[in-house]
Amino acid sequence: MATKATTQASNEVLGELEQLRMIVFGAAKQELEDKIENLNQRFSAEMQQLQSDISKQYTEIQKTIAENQTHLLNKLSETDNTQENNQHKLLEITESLSAQIEIAESASQDDTQKLHERLDSEVNKLQADLQQAVEQLMTKLDAVSDNLSNSKTDRKTLAQLLTDVATNLDADD
Repeated sequence: MATKATTQASNEVLGELEQLRMIVFGAAKQELEDKIENLNQRFSAEMQQLQSDISKQYTEIQKTIAENQTHLLNKLSETDNTQENNQHKLLEITESLSAQIEIAESASQDDTQKLHERLDSEVNKLQADLQQAVEQLMTKLDAVSDNLSNSKTDRKTLAQLLTDVATNLDADD
């Protein structure tokens, strides 16, 4: 029981000390506790407002990122389609040009061969005509020479005859 009495006595002392403190520091303590409570409430409200603002900003940033990502993906898709179309067009143009070049080469080879054959034919014809003209001139010259040998002609007739031969030679060329 002695312990119980001691405990009771110490509780009474503590209670009295508490009352004494309340009398001396009670108003200041209450004011301090009120200030702490007000600060706590303001801090909680501002923290909630800050969390709300951050959440809104985060949502807006995500929305902007999603919109930009969609926009960039659309642009990339358009660019890819444009590039594929251009590549397809270039391939078609290349194939068309290759076909045209092959046709032109074939036509050029045919034309070249025909021109070569025509030139050969013309050269052969000219050689034959020239040979025939030379033979005719030689025949005439022989005839005139024989004629001159057989008959005595004066210089004027001989000059006239040589002029006629030269004129005939020029006319044949």
